[in-house]
Amino acid sequence: MSQTPAPDQKPTRERLIRAGLELFQSRGYHAVGLAEILTKAKAPKGSLYHHFPGGKSALGVAVIEWLEQEITAQFDEAAARKIPARKHIQRLYKDTGIWVAANEWKQGALLAVMAQELVPNDPALSAAIAKAYHSANSALAKALIAGGLPADSAERIAITALSGLEGCVARARAARSVQPFDLMAESMDALLRAEGLA
Repeated sequence: MSQTPAPDQKPTRERLIRAGLELFQSRGYHAVGLAEILTKAKAPKGSLYHHFPGGKSALGVAVIEWLEQEITAQFDEAAARKIPARKHIQRLYKDTGIWVAANEWKQGALLAVMAQELVPNDPALSAAIAKAYHSANSALAKALIAGGLPADSAERIAITALSGLEGCVARARAARSVQPFDLMAESMDALLRAEGLA
């Protein structure tokens, strides 16, 4: 029976992406240097440019694309399982609150963190961020439709839910409390009930 490889046994490219993800989420893009990424990834010097010839910007794009795939895969799974829309939104807020607290309030919402730093000054990263937001909105909208939300409301509700979620991450980190997630989840539930969901 195969075992999951230890973090330092994973392919170098994956370790670099995961290191970039963690560091960018916690401190932002500009505050993180290449040497720090290499140390975190336990990767040899020069490996970053081997896997990402465009340097830090190319790694940033890869990190965003990796996160985009993770987010959309979760929403696609919810759509396939036809999780009721109200339950899906409640779980989204609760699970994110648990994640932020479990990481001792150190990790932020990557897309929001990078968008505030980089858009529109870095065209490649700006394009990756915009694409990731679009993909996340579309995937969540489809999941909510599968969960019973009327199609004409789905995109609006998805954007509202995800924008609120990012705001909750920032506020929860500042307050060191999951209360923002609880309050926003209540507001979103009232909104979904107003859309006629039982």
